[in-house]
Amino acid sequence: MRYGCCLNWVARGSDGTGAEAAPTLAKAGYDYVELSMNHLMRLSAAERERVLTPIRDSGLPCEACNNFLPPSLRLTGANADHVAALAYAREALELARSLGIATVVFGSGKARNPPEGFPYERARDQLVSFARALDPMAADNGIVIAMEHLNRGESDVLTGFAEMARFVRETDRPHIRLLLDTWHLELEKEPLEDLLQGAGLLVHTHTARLAGRTWPQRNSPQLRGIFSALSELGYDGRMSIEASTENLDSDCRGTLALLRSLEKEYTSRTAL
Repeated sequence: MRYGCCLNWVARGSDGTGAEAAPTLAKAGYDYVELSMNHLMRLSAAERERVLTPIRDSGLPCEACNNFLPPSLRLTGANADHVAALAYAREALELARSLGIATVVFGSGKARNPPEGFPYERARDQLVSFARALDPMAADNGIVIAMEHLNRGESDVLTGFAEMARFVRETDRPHIRLLLDTWHLELEKEPLEDLLQGAGLLVHTHTARLAGRTWPQRNSPQLRGIFSALSELGYDGRMSIEASTENLDSDCRGTLALLRSLEKEYTSRTAL
């Protein structure tokens, strides 16, 4: 597997991108960084170049983006505006391609939340339609969209891993795939057996310790179960830490050692 970090979660700079953390992550042995698309889209070309300089200097590639769509773009409800959202998405995906990004995470809970009283099934149908319209744009840019299940505190629709797996299968488009977020999974108390519904769909993962959404530092039954399920799925892709920290240097090293040890353990078991 490849391990990275969602830089916006460790941001200390005024632009909120977290680019200044890249050298620390590179020294610790991480494989890539994950950027916030919403932050990048708000920057001018000159500001983006300034932000990207420490990342490029670190040697870490930008392989993924999160925070795809801003809250101002409405995807569900009577006032949904897919024309505006798709125009934004086209520009964002073209930017992602220019940066070498392979995966764009589609969480964007505020954009996809239906208004109060709006029928759930109609909102879901609107999201299926939007995801299908995204697929050719993603294909044109060589990018896969990783649909993120959220928790019920952040979204009123598509709040479980199993539910999102069903959504991706129904959408039935090759560039619309599935993300696993272990923090949302644990918060929603979803059974680990549900992860097996991601077979053939899972393309990206996020992780964090449930308490305080911080960097995992200790082995736990939950983490062991997740790595067991990933091994059973044959998943060998990316895992980004999406968590806050007060001591990035120490936390990032401890987490990387922990995750690599779990990967090694379960890969060895599968090989037996």
